[in-house]
Amino acid sequence: MGKKLLLVVVSASVALSGCVTTRESRIGTNDGSDACYQYRVALDSTGDFYQEDMLAGAMAGAVVGAATGLMVRGTPQAALIGAVSGAALGAAGGYWYSKMQQGRDQAILSVMSDAQKERSNLNQTQVALDQLVNCRRAEIAKVKRDYKAKRTTKEVAEQRMALIRQQLDKDYEIANGISANVVKRRDAFLEAAENITPGTRTQIQDGKFKQANGKKPNKKQKEPQPAVDDPAAQTIAYVTTAYQTSERVVQAPAQFQSAKLEASLETS
Repeated sequence: MGKKLLLVVVSASVALSGCVTTRESRIGTNDGSDACYQYRVALDSTGDFYQEDMLAGAMAGAVVGAATGLMVRGTPQAALIGAVSGAALGAAGGYWYSKMQQGRDQAILSVMSDAQKERSNLNQTQVALDQLVNCRRAEIAKVKRDYKAKRTTKEVAEQRMALIRQQLDKDYEIANGISANVVKRRDAFLEAAENITPGTRTQIQDGKFKQANGKKPNKKQKEPQPAVDDPAAQTIAYVTTAYQTSERVVQAPAQFQSAKLEASLETS
């Protein structure tokens, strides 16, 4: 059975490795025609943070799923199914489970630290998203100004707009991929929060979480301030602010679709 499990886990890891991509395949090569390429690189770089951790969680879940499949049905086929299912579930449930191996108190502190890092990286991602979409809109405005001032022909202007629309499609693809990984990680934090204090998942998602002093977290505060020195309450507060920040990142891909609609000589 040990050899079968090893074979299945290796097979699962090969299947999961298909999710690993190179930067060039994700964002395309720089042929000199993209004035905003540096911002695309910056956005993709922030995305590495979310992707690497999720792959690690998926592999941990694959191992558990494969072992379960073998124990229950005793066949490599069942184990492979279990591995794939475990990969899907490992990111959320596996996160809290792995933290709990240190003991509950240490797990809570560890989640707090992770939530702080998460929010910091989400802020960086939001900046990169804003810079990229603003650059695209600046390029669109420039083409329109050049055409209106008759510094370029309609044919050339339309060609430039067509290129910008293509670039925006790729930008959307990159942003959407990051958004998907952010959602997976967010689910892991929500799962941890729910295990720390039952009932908080729904409160955080609905924007109804209240701190120990009975007040909602102040979005303008740089650091959440629970009224009592309670690590669990502090951790939930950090998870809440990370969730709020993630909402902006998750919704950001729509900005590229909106900009694409603007990339036409027919729009003002």
